[in-house]
Amino acid sequence: MTTSENDIVAISVARTPLGSFGGSLREVPVWELGAIAIRAALERAALPGDQIDQMIFANCRQAGNGPNPARTAAVKGGIPVEAPSFTVNMACPSGMKSVMLAAQELASGNARFIVAGGMESMSTMPYLLKNVRWEGFKLGDKTLLDGWADTFDPLCGCGMGMTAENLVSKYGITREEMDEFALASHDGAAKAQRGGFTASEIVPVTLPATRTQDEVTLSLDEAIRPDTCLESLAKLKPVFKKDGSVTAGNACSMGDGACAIVLTTRAIAKSLGRSPMFSLVASAQTAVEPAYMGEGPGRAIPMVLKKAGMTLSDIDFIEVNEAFAAQVLANERALRWDRAKVNVYGGAIALSHPTGMSGARLLMTLGNILQRENGELGVASICGGGGVTTAIVIRRES
Repeated sequence: MTTSENDIVAISVARTPLGSFGGSLREVPVWELGAIAIRAALERAALPGDQIDQMIFANCRQAGNGPNPARTAAVKGGIPVEAPSFTVNMACPSGMKSVMLAAQELASGNARFIVAGGMESMSTMPYLLKNVRWEGFKLGDKTLLDGWADTFDPLCGCGMGMTAENLVSKYGITREEMDEFALASHDGAAKAQRGGFTASEIVPVTLPATRTQDEVTLSLDEAIRPDTCLESLAKLKPVFKKDGSVTAGNACSMGDGACAIVLTTRAIAKSLGRSPMFSLVASAQTAVEPAYMGEGPGRAIPMVLKKAGMTLSDIDFIEVNEAFAAQVLANERALRWDRAKVNVYGGAIALSHPTGMSGARLLMTLGNILQRENGELGVASICGGGGVTTAIVIRRES
């Protein structure tokens, strides 16, 4: 494959450990998680913050996080106040979309270096008390609404869990298949953790001492369950449909974390003596019926492969977000991929799914897998609420 001086390349990546919902990172503001990842990515790139022209960062659950959370994270992460930043919200694909937007800015010559990525603190999602501002408390009860209710999609009249149940029915996916896939996710993630693979991605987060707890440093992803088994998964009850088969065990969990990627052009990286980790070959975005949002990768992956002049057989490794085992299995039926290439070090079922972060994490993990497993080409894809989906093909550079 030929290269160009105008290719968009990643010269460093960094992420926080993934905190479980209500876990160690539950009180860390989302912009602080973002700042930690940004500082680490800049340090790994040996790049001063004043070299960054712009930051594009995703954050989906923005209630209570200020008018532009990306801007706060950027300045706290060491990027000068003169460099603009903006926040991306495209549901779950947001983190990947931030990389696509950064690539466009770099390709147009509007910037030399951009930090892209995403952050999410699902543990700090607020409860909402609606209509009080104008109605007041004249008489009667008022109900606190969980901010998590924002995942209810008005386009299809249901939450994301029911879209997974829709895929179960459409593709004839069994509970056993889903539980087996979930077990493989935990096994792969635990293997990666034991082998030190994720240590190369993670920047530890130090939590200051409190009156009730000593200082703690979190350096490992919290949600992985290396001791889970099919028997324990089979005991879990369906959570979205009375007679359904999507459970807490074969769906992702909520989580907290941030991921940052430093991007530039091949020519600029070369001029400064920086070795790219991976290059962006092609990107695509599409949308499907909201009630079947999980089908998105089955459409986006062929689109991006066509743009890259490739077929699935050219791809060494695939990263697909694991919102639900049903969603990945539905796309497996559609694309007939080799499962041995898919999410080889686990996915969101084991790691958790901080929505604004996940799309960027998929790219970072895919780049590291290509290096570690000596692959050349990879494709990552992620679907989201409303049916939107993104996909990117990358190539290993070093």
